[in-house]
Amino acid sequence: MFDTVSLIHVAAYIGAGLAVGISSIGAGVGEGYIAGNANYAMMKQPKSNDVLLRTMLIAQAITETGAIFALVIAMLLLFGGSIVPDAGWQRIASLFGAGLVMGAGCLGTGLGIGYAGGQACQGIGRQPREAKTLTANMLIGQALSETSAIFALVIAMLLLYSTPDGNSVVKSFAFIGAAFAMGFGTFGPGFGIGIVAGKTVDGISRFPKQSSVLLRTMFVGAAVSESTSIYALVIAFLLLFVT
Repeated sequence: MFDTVSLIHVAAYIGAGLAVGISSIGAGVGEGYIAGNANYAMMKQPKSNDVLLRTMLIAQAITETGAIFALVIAMLLLFGGSIVPDAGWQRIASLFGAGLVMGAGCLGTGLGIGYAGGQACQGIGRQPREAKTLTANMLIGQALSETSAIFALVIAMLLLYSTPDGNSVVKSFAFIGAAFAMGFGTFGPGFGIGIVAGKTVDGISRFPKQSSVLLRTMFVGAAVSESTSIYALVIAFLLLFVT
């Protein structure tokens, strides 16, 4: 019913849809959470409207990053020369996997980064004088959370441009396995690190003198949380290049 050439096109189209569709869930929810908390804080501190608006926009811009990564992968799937006729089943698996890993890989980070941004806005509403400290720590926490999405981006690019063509069923499923490993392996760490960052910002807004202790604890907690995404990255590399 379908020839291989048609299936390569289908895999690219589904991959593009998965990348943008799944990643948009995390980014959209996260950005909405930030805006909601910024609005609530503005009601409490009307004189801090400008600071809160600036913090909200910065936090939302970083939350949007994962969706932008996914948009780039989707455009590459559609127009980046990855659709090669007669490239075989391995190319079909690679295209599908690239979209899956990018979409799923940005879901947790979008939620986590959004949570950290929302907590920063709440904190500024509680302690306007600590706005600079809270914003700086929010950015550090969001950057740590973003690492998981970058891992997913690396695997997506490798699937697009570094995997061999052919018709090996084993290789094809190995590519899809790599996409599952990295895509779902980033959800927990991305979201979890965002929780660490959000609670750290919340703590600083309540106990500003404890900021150094809270920041140190955030780094340790984020590093431990990140370890599982590194496990997923190692397995994804093995599935791509060793199996």
